[in-house]
This record gives sequence, structure tokens and C-alpha cells, in this order.
Amino acid sequence: MENSKSRSFSLITTFVFMWVAINFSPALADVFGYILILSVGILHGSNDLFLIRKALAKRKPKLWAVLGVYLMVILMAAVLFYQLPFLALTSFVLFSAYHFGEQHWATKIQGNLWAVGAFYFCYGFTVLLLLFFCNFSDTSAVILDITHYTLPENIFSNGLVFFGILSLILGSYLLDKDYIKRRLIEELFYLLLFFLLFKAASLIWGFAAYFVLWHAIPSLKDQINFLHGEISTFSILKYLRESLFNWLVALLGLALMYFVFRDDDSVFITIFFSFLAAITFPHVLVISNIYKQ
Repeated sequence: MENSKSRSFSLITTFVFMWVAINFSPALADVFGYILILSVGILHGSNDLFLIRKALAKRKPKLWAVLGVYLMVILMAAVLFYQLPFLALTSFVLFSAYHFGEQHWATKIQGNLWAVGAFYFCYGFTVLLLLFFCNFSDTSAVILDITHYTLPENIFSNGLVFFGILSLILGSYLLDKDYIKRRLIEELFYLLLFFLLFKAASLIWGFAAYFVLWHAIPSLKDQINFLHGEISTFSILKYLRESLFNWLVALLGLALMYFVFRDDDSVFITIFFSFLAAITFPHVLVISNIYKQ
């Protein structure tokens, strides 16, 4: 029932986001998108240290050791973006694809570990390719700014077809037959909805809508359940209190970078996506470990 309510909320709110995309200028919608990403989006990855300690409770890790490893991964990601931007951006997209697919399907699917992992990746990559395909010009501009590479025009359409077919094949093999009978039309409808949203919205607004409504909010629910065993006003407030410091530090770091590069929009977009990538890498590893438990 709770999962159904969550999906209904995401579904209804997606239509609201589509209305915003149609009736507001892309620039204003992008402002709304940045606000959502920096609030709910960043918040859903701000409690990783508590999640790690809970996941590894039997080993009783020291907080300073967990923090040290976590910061080291972030630093390595940041250095990778500076030294090898093409490799770093590719890794960010691939990690994000797996992460999005895992969050969407982790409670609904079982089977061979490698096959399930491949399905997570193919589904998440299909959604991202759908976003990139619908916003080819903006996506190409961001990739050019970060990596100085120009992409061929058919790369996203070809990838979308390939990974979409792989998702269907793997899903038909791994998913319970009863689930396919009951939910196949629903899942295909979600993909159609994402396509309509991405087509109507800019790159930032489309990404923010999917990232926040269909990933960050469901992930927050899973995290609160994992940490506190229930979803209640008390557990939500406790989660927010635990996350507040890390969230504020992340926003302060990005604000400082914006202050330094505020006169160069292209550089700031590069830094923004680099920043997201740097905090995404350790977060994906943490959440994946939790779902395996």
C-alpha cells in the first residue's frame, strides 16, 4: 500500500512538472530544477555515513575510518574529473544508470546476481538515454564543455534501442511471471511518461523531475526504513537531523565554486555535474550494499 501511494504521488507530481515545462520558460524551470536537486536530491545522499555504519554494524567500524574512506572516494572522483574528464563523466553516467535501475527494481526482482545487476544497469541506462535523446543539443553541449568531445547524432537513439531491448529480454527472464502479467503495462506506461516529460522539459528540469520524484524520494523512504525501521514524523525528523551537517557542507562547497565561477555559465555547469558525480560514486556503493542486505 505504501509503495502504491508513493508511485501515485510521483505520477501525479510528474504531470505537474510537465505543466511547468510547458508553461514556464526553460530558464525559470531550470532554476526550479537546480533547487530540487540541491535540496531533496543532495539530501538523499547526505546520510551515507550513518548508513555505512548501520550496514557494517557487526564489524563496528570507527566513524573517522568510515569518513576517511568516504572522503577519499569523493576526492578521487574529483581528481578524475580534472585529469580524465571523459572517463570520469562516462563512469558517472554508468554508475548512475545502475543506481537508478537498482532503486526502481531492487524490491521486485530476484535471481542470478550478475543477471540482476545487468538488468538494473540496462533499465537505468535506458531512462538516461531517453533523457539524453530528448535533449540532444543540451546534452551534447554539456558533454562538449566537460570533455571537449563531440558526439555523433545517432549515438543516443541507437543506444536507446539497444539497451531498451536488453531491458525487455532480461526483465522477461528475471521477473516473476505474475508480476509481468499484472504490471507490464504499468511499467511501460512509466517509460512513456518519462519520454513525454523529457520531451517537454529542458535537460536540467527533466533530470530534476526524474531524479527527485522517481529516485530520491523513494530512496529516502528506503533509507529511513533501513535506519529507523519505520516511516513516521519522528523517524523523518531524525533522518533530517542526522543529514543536516553533511548537506550544508555540500551546499557550501558548491556555493563557493559558484562564487568563483559565477561569470562563466559553461564552467559552472561543468563544475555542477562534476560535483554531483563526486558525491554519487560513494553513495552508489553504500546503497547497493544496503539493498544486498
